[in-house]
Amino acid sequence: MPRRFLVLAVLLVLFSSFATANADPTFYGYIKLDASLDSALTNNGDFAYIVLPYAEGEEHSEFNMTANQTRLGVKFNGPDGSGVETSGRIEFDFYGGGGENKANPMLRHAYLEMAFEGVTVLAGQTSDVISPIVPTTLNYIVLWKSGDIGYRRPQIRLTTEFDLADKTSMKVQAAATRSMGRDYDGEASGMPSFQGRLAVSTQLLGEKPMTIGVGGVWGQEESTCADTLGATTVYDLEQSGIVIDAVVPVGDMVALKGGYFTGKNLSQYLGGIGQGIAEVPVEDSRSLEPVEIEASGWWAQLTVAASENFTINVGAGSDDPEIPEGDTANTLEKNTTYYGNVMWNAAPSTIVGVEYAMFETEYVGGESYENNRIQLSMMYKF
Repeated sequence: MPRRFLVLAVLLVLFSSFATANADPTFYGYIKLDASLDSALTNNGDFAYIVLPYAEGEEHSEFNMTANQTRLGVKFNGPDGSGVETSGRIEFDFYGGGGENKANPMLRHAYLEMAFEGVTVLAGQTSDVISPIVPTTLNYIVLWKSGDIGYRRPQIRLTTEFDLADKTSMKVQAAATRSMGRDYDGEASGMPSFQGRLAVSTQLLGEKPMTIGVGGVWGQEESTCADTLGATTVYDLEQSGIVIDAVVPVGDMVALKGGYFTGKNLSQYLGGIGQGIAEVPVEDSRSLEPVEIEASGWWAQLTVAASENFTINVGAGSDDPEIPEGDTANTLEKNTTYYGNVMWNAAPSTIVGVEYAMFETEYVGGESYENNRIQLSMMYKF
């Protein structure tokens, strides 16, 4: 049996078991078609974040159409125990590889939660603690590698929330996560990575709360580097970063949100344009030495609810890694995206959106390439 059919069969069995178990399941998701026209070649086409160098100095347009972002999920609640409320979630889309018209499922979320009095424990795979706020884009990757960082990974997370004053609350989260890195997929570090975030929400400008959060991540990885004679040396490297995010409503129609990060070796969190480790020559030696790449980035978005059925989003983001001199492993110097979209709620469950985005990718050596992208998306939510 082909792998994709086996995976789908397993998922159907799981969903059926949830439907019959004492778990109060709720099925959700959406069907989404994305059609896009790019003025230049990008990585990877169905979605875009890096502009590829022009062949022979000229742009080469491309057209893509995909339903791979279609998303299926199930949430379930209970049964509860004495002093604990239980719940869980499984979700996947179809960006797991395979042919364009026979794509494989990709696991996004799979976790359980146990809510005790005052603290919630999450165990499984879900989004990083450090970056819960994301841009509103039709492009699948929501400014990853262009100012927004954070992905999904296995973790054990603790969350507590309490009131500071009237209409003001604080949320504190901490997590031990799967270590990931260039070599051995991170497990050779012998320890998990750690994330934390503190967020304060309050009502200042209208009924919707304003939220400001500060998060951090720290971890280690082992990496190998070979000299010109083939001898291999193992190095201990650090992954660390600080993330600041904010959501600021301005009345009922307008909202601002954005984020900023700075750190080093953040490729596994989609920072540094996916570049975390440089390989630089060792002085007076034929060896190469791995060095953590420092990077910083930002993104910002303005949202206007123009009417009951139309929403406008305008934003930008940029990721700026500091590539060490003499690095032989990385080529991307800076990546910037500007975007704007209009979303129409054609029906209670149907959204039609149009987005324009301009991408600019700068390469080591001074070359810079631009891409203009127009995307049409149609979504049915359930």
